[in-house]
Amino acid sequence: MSLKKNKLIRLGASIKITCLCLLWLFILTFWGTVSQVEDGLFFAQQKYFYSWFFYGFGFLPLPGARLTLWVMFINLVCAGILRFTFQKRHIGILIIHLGLITYFISAFVVFHVSHESHVTLREGQTLNVSSAYHQWELVFWQEGDAPGKKITALDEQLLKANETIKDQRLPFTLQVEQYFKNAAAYQSAQEDPPQDGGPVNASGIKTLETKPLNAEPEKNLPGGIFRVFQKDQSYPVLLYGGEMIPTPVTFGNETYFLQLRRKNFELPFAIKLKDFRKEVHPGTEMASSYESLVEVIHEGLTREVLIYMNEPLRFKDYTLYQASYAVDQMGRELSTLAVVKNAGRLLPYISSFIVFFGLVWHFLYMAFKRGNK
Repeated sequence: MSLKKNKLIRLGASIKITCLCLLWLFILTFWGTVSQVEDGLFFAQQKYFYSWFFYGFGFLPLPGARLTLWVMFINLVCAGILRFTFQKRHIGILIIHLGLITYFISAFVVFHVSHESHVTLREGQTLNVSSAYHQWELVFWQEGDAPGKKITALDEQLLKANETIKDQRLPFTLQVEQYFKNAAAYQSAQEDPPQDGGPVNASGIKTLETKPLNAEPEKNLPGGIFRVFQKDQSYPVLLYGGEMIPTPVTFGNETYFLQLRRKNFELPFAIKLKDFRKEVHPGTEMASSYESLVEVIHEGLTREVLIYMNEPLRFKDYTLYQASYAVDQMGRELSTLAVVKNAGRLLPYISSFIVFFGLVWHFLYMAFKRGNK
């Protein structure tokens, strides 16, 4: 049977499906934009645009943008199979549809392989890692390890209450007693007597309480109580995302450090902040512009780059934007750079070129055809 006579192909190529999908995407865009006011950008994206389905009005299952785009992709492929033949007058249209299909492929690749993180530097500081905005990990290392060399990380997705984690990389067994996606931490008052058997914590935190998730997920600070086992010894350990220092546990002659931190991504280069400059509006402390002069270090070679608004640093699959700044308690200026890794960053440009080429081809063909008549 010819593909053009296949009932599923003919159904999938319906122009009605195209119109319904475009209308639904318009509604989703409006709905998601309005929802950002209460839910925040991240949760609006997760609910309306990154989901297969979501519950509208709290009870009605509706297709998310992810499912809608897959339907449109199938619709476009079926239309290409059904309606077009390999004739000269159809070549431009075929190229245009190929470009549109490439758009969908590029969106799929970017969605699944790109990730965003950030790096915060003070003047003179050099780093080769960036930190996630809202992804967390539990890390441990042994006392005496060279910094950054033998750190073992467990993804936050493994940290579920009442779960026991046995990993060949761990010299001990880790049991998750409690874990909160967002928590408030409390230290005991100085006059309170110490409690024997309480969880070990380097910052003196004694208790955690769960908090509602923040509409801006980067503001969430997770925490949990874990029990670490090795042979006949065990320790209850309390870890909190707001801590700056790790918590040590000792088994025999070996000391290990544990910490709950934002997920780190190693960069293929190091970046040093040489100078941060800020201009303010006259008579105010509000910044009108700010920029970072950085030094990129890669394989022994260095180059200076000025990063400012709409002028990012591009290095292979990485793009670094000037995101924000801060001043610490010691009066030192800190510059935060948004780091975007996108292996498919060229695909949208390629798709646009294919569509443009198809439009030009079709326009010129029709123009010459009419001229000959």
